[in-house]
Amino acid sequence: MEPGHVSVMPREIVDYLQGVPSGTVVDGTAGGGGHTALLSDAFPDATILAFERDPSAFADLKEKFSSTNVQVINKSYTSIPQVISENGFPPATAVLFDLGLSSIQLDDGSRGFSHRFSGSLDMRFNPLEGKPVHALLARMTEKQIADTIYKYGEEGRSRVIARAIKNAGRITTTDQLVETVKSVVRGNPVKPLSRVFQAFRIMVNNELQHLEILLSQMHTWTGPGCRAAILTFHSIEDRMVKLHFRDSENFKQNDPPWMVPCTAEKRSNPRARSARLRLGIRL
Repeated sequence: MEPGHVSVMPREIVDYLQGVPSGTVVDGTAGGGGHTALLSDAFPDATILAFERDPSAFADLKEKFSSTNVQVINKSYTSIPQVISENGFPPATAVLFDLGLSSIQLDDGSRGFSHRFSGSLDMRFNPLEGKPVHALLARMTEKQIADTIYKYGEEGRSRVIARAIKNAGRITTTDQLVETVKSVVRGNPVKPLSRVFQAFRIMVNNELQHLEILLSQMHTWTGPGCRAAILTFHSIEDRMVKLHFRDSENFKQNDPPWMVPCTAEKRSNPRARSARLRLGIRL
């Protein structure tokens, strides 16, 4: 695990997933490798498949887990069915997805993920794929920007913020976006800034579309009894996971269906404050 990155709810996740036999264990969002290392220790006889979209994080993970039971794959978790099928891995018995943004990415100002640091307004998990946020904003209409901020950031001032963004001309840096949002928001700007940055990050990485694909395909590469643990950090993705485990023909909710971090963890790890761990079981 990299300095500054603390995995959320590590003990709860391991305790839940360890209730299955060893086999194929999937960490669909390896990030800094904190959860991956825990899974490797908890399932020493299993093959751990660790997926990571970010090329720089992938390189670090490859070095970190060389000569272990972890196979690191530089792909989105939407590629899991293909990877398992093409390599002849048995169906997964335990799976984990941490849908939050890694602290490693947040703290790298050059990536543009955080309003706290100066950098290019990029926000792509994989800088080799797609277009950066600033390029998308340049060709979006005011209504499209407002709809994005409202839908993905759940920010009520989406229209006035979108109007300010279009009136500002070409915005290419995080500092320019921060000043634009501050110019039209009264009071403490931290929450609206966080929502706007979240919205644009979700948009540029197609995060909800990827999650929808994951949930629709998960039954095809997991075995009966497979335990699924999914960490969510905002209400949109949490609803999607909740409804899938509740209504799917292929999964059921665990009892309890979800957990939240304890008070001590919330105090010691700010990233844990908005986390919710959704738990499902393959039928």
